[in-house]
Amino acid sequence: MDSKLSSEMIIEIMSQTSLKTLGVMRCTSKELNALTYESYLFDLYKKRNKIISGFLIQNMRRGCINIQQFAPSPDSNSLDLAFLPRNAQVLATSEQGIMVFKIQDPMNCRKYLYHVCKPSTKQVSTLPTPKGNHTDQKFAIVVMGLKPLHYKIIRFLNYGNPLKRWRKFYTEYRCDIFDSMKWKWRSLKHVTLDYCVFTNPQPVTTSGSIYMLLTNNNILKFDAYSENEKWEVFSSPIPYDESRTSVELVKYNGSLGLACKPPDAAGCWEIWVLRKDGLWVKEAVAESESKRESLKALYDSETSVMVDCETFLFYRFKQGNNMIKKVVLKDTPYQIFSFRSDVEPVDLK
Repeated sequence: MDSKLSSEMIIEIMSQTSLKTLGVMRCTSKELNALTYESYLFDLYKKRNKIISGFLIQNMRRGCINIQQFAPSPDSNSLDLAFLPRNAQVLATSEQGIMVFKIQDPMNCRKYLYHVCKPSTKQVSTLPTPKGNHTDQKFAIVVMGLKPLHYKIIRFLNYGNPLKRWRKFYTEYRCDIFDSMKWKWRSLKHVTLDYCVFTNPQPVTTSGSIYMLLTNNNILKFDAYSENEKWEVFSSPIPYDESRTSVELVKYNGSLGLACKPPDAAGCWEIWVLRKDGLWVKEAVAESESKRESLKALYDSETSVMVDCETFLFYRFKQGNNMIKKVVLKDTPYQIFSFRSDVEPVDLK
C-alpha cells in the first residue's frame, strides 16, 4: 500500500468512516481490504460508530423454522427483534444490515408473505410473492449499490422430480431473481446438477458472488454482477469423503473460505481460502476446546465462531485460541446468519 500515512493514522481514519465508506475502501486495494477485517480495527470501528454486529439465531421446533434471538459479538450492542412477527423466518442477510424474511399468510396458511427489512431501524417493506414451491428453497441477497440502495435477492429451489437426458438423470433447480430497481421477480435458466447432488442449507455471499456447498463437496457459484447471470460449479479443496466429519463454507477477509475438520485432527479446523487465481490455500487452523464444538463462521480474520449445543462461542484462534465471549442460547440453533449494520435509515423500495 503506497501511502505516506502511518498505519496508526490509516486505522484512525478508517475507524471513523461510515459503513458505506468502509465498503468502498475494501475495493481500493488488497492491503486496505485485509485491514478492514482485522479484529483491532473492527472492534474500534464498532465502538466509534455504534455498529451492531453478531449473528441471528434461528431454531426449528415441530417442523417450523423461526428467528429466536440475536447473539451479539464482543463489544456490540444488542438488536431488538420484537418488531418482527413471532413466526418470522429469516431467509438471507447482507453485510449492509439488510434482511429478507417470510411469514405465513394469516389469511391463508398455505401461502407466505415475503419482506425485506433493516432490523436496526425497524424498516420493513413487503416484497412481491415469487411463484412456485415455497418449502425447499434457498435465498441470498447481494447489495449492488448504496446511493441509492440497490439489491438483488436470489431464490434457488429444487423442482423435486429428477430430469432425464440421454439415459442419465439429473437434479433440476429453478432460480428466480428479484431486482429492487424493478421491484419484481424474474426466472433465470434452470440449473441442472448430477442426480442426487443437492445444496447444503445456507449460501455464503461475498464480493457480489453467491456460493453454495453441494453434497459432493463441489461448490455452486452465481455472480450477481455478471451480465449473463450464469451458474458454475467448481471443486473445493476437500474431495468428497464420508470420513470427514464436517465441512462449512465461510467468509475470510472478504474471500470465499472453507472450514473442514479432518478425521485425524481432534479439535482442529483447517481454514482454506480461494485466491483470485482460482487456487485454494490453507490459510489457518482454528482449534475447538471440545469435540462437541462445531465451527459455523468466521467473525473476522482472527475470530472463529463455534457452537456447542446451546452455547455460542467466540475464539481468537490466532491469539492462543482465547475465548473472548460466550452467549447462552435459548435452544440449539438450526441456522445462523451473520449480521452487521449501522443505524442509518435507508430507502428499501
